[in-house]
Amino acid sequence: MLMTASAFSQTADMESFIILPDSALFGAEQVTDGDTTYTQDFWSFENNWNASWSSFAGFAFSNITDNTTPGYGNQFSAIPGSGNGSSSNYAICYISGFNNNRIFYDDLIGPDMMGAYVTNTTYAYYSMLNGDSFAKKFGEDTSATGVIDGTNGEDWFLLTVYALGGDSLHNGDSVNFYLADYRFSDDALDYIIDEWTFLDLTSVHSGFGFDFALSSSDTTGGFGMNTPAYFALDDLDFMFSGLTKNDAVKLSVYPNPTAGDVFVKTEPGTNLQVLDMLGRIVYSGISDSHLTTITLDECPSGLYVVTAERNGLASSQRLVIR
Repeated sequence: MLMTASAFSQTADMESFIILPDSALFGAEQVTDGDTTYTQDFWSFENNWNASWSSFAGFAFSNITDNTTPGYGNQFSAIPGSGNGSSSNYAICYISGFNNNRIFYDDLIGPDMMGAYVTNTTYAYYSMLNGDSFAKKFGEDTSATGVIDGTNGEDWFLLTVYALGGDSLHNGDSVNFYLADYRFSDDALDYIIDEWTFLDLTSVHSGFGFDFALSSSDTTGGFGMNTPAYFALDDLDFMFSGLTKNDAVKLSVYPNPTAGDVFVKTEPGTNLQVLDMLGRIVYSGISDSHLTTITLDECPSGLYVVTAERNGLASSQRLVIR
């Protein structure tokens, strides 16, 4: 059935990811080593898998229900024990200073962001609640090693969401959300988030995507934040204003990132172009089947845009060449 309303909303609920029961996708199944992306519902989520260290950074996707086991070994679990509402899947983000922690719109139309649901991971939650070998117990006035840390127990764990401009850099808009806050004069008000909580993003304007950062009051030791740098994300809610679902051509581009050939899935007879960030056309052609192969191995590394136009309708998707 055709949709003709002047706007439509969507939710990226992570449910389209095929994940074995009580397990996670964290990059190892996609590449041997290095950067990759996961895509769903107009969004691309950055991920980095380091095979040498058997570790990931950026976004992973999980349906693990164990919300009682503390520690790094349970790093892919959200403290509610499931996704938001009735969903099983959810995203886990580990924020590393050596990798990116961004999500991007796959279509250049750019939706109006409404919000998302966030919570703590099981690992971070119990670290703050009870302390561990590296991180302090929130509310105490000493570090994990027993050193007076100057906080007087007024601890906090903060998620900051930055809007990205067309150059993939911060555009000046951001919003803060406390995943834990022990700064109240009345200790009964201190909290560590343990359920899915709506984060309003209507004030954060971005035509490109978002970057995520975590900070904490626990920094004793001189090696940065001691609190585990994880949070969980689910149900990204967004709306396309002034559009219908028929205002776009079906377009799928993979692999993304790529180092050479890229496969474009669309309708036959679609006009295809690949442009660099200066608007220069590096490829132009017409698809003669549902799957078109485009060779881009002579293009410099960077960000590109794949556009598709057919019968007056158009779509576009960003493409990273490594």
